[in-house]
Amino acid sequence: MKKSLFIGVLCALFITGCSPKIVGTWNVDRYEIDNQKGQNVTTRNAGEIVINKNGTGEKNIKYTMFSNEFSDVLNFKWNLQNEILTLSTSNPKEKSDFDKTWFVITNKKDKQLWKSTDGSNTVQIIELSKK
Repeated sequence: MKKSLFIGVLCALFITGCSPKIVGTWNVDRYEIDNQKGQNVTTRNAGEIVINKNGTGEKNIKYTMFSNEFSDVLNFKWNLQNEILTLSTSNPKEKSDFDKTWFVITNKKDKQLWKSTDGSNTVQIIELSKK
């Protein structure tokens, strides 16, 4: 009985002690906005996202869409529950297009694929690779 309890505690410590695959520095390989009406906008190599083990992170994302330049260089908090990732800017006075709930479609140690929606028909897709 004691041996089983010890092994159970050891396994629990091992499982909770590991970092999620999402932790690290990620290159934003592709950022796509699809309004589901035949209008897609895709940008490549849009910057990087750093996701820290302590539930914080930093975005350094810059891209151009329809001749407009966008920049998102903000700190954020993150929470991952199963395949649901929530990003929220640390400062509530600042806004970010990335502050929302994302569905993690691919969650590998070297590749991530996230999808989200704006509540209507527009779908956003982020494809990341580990730096």
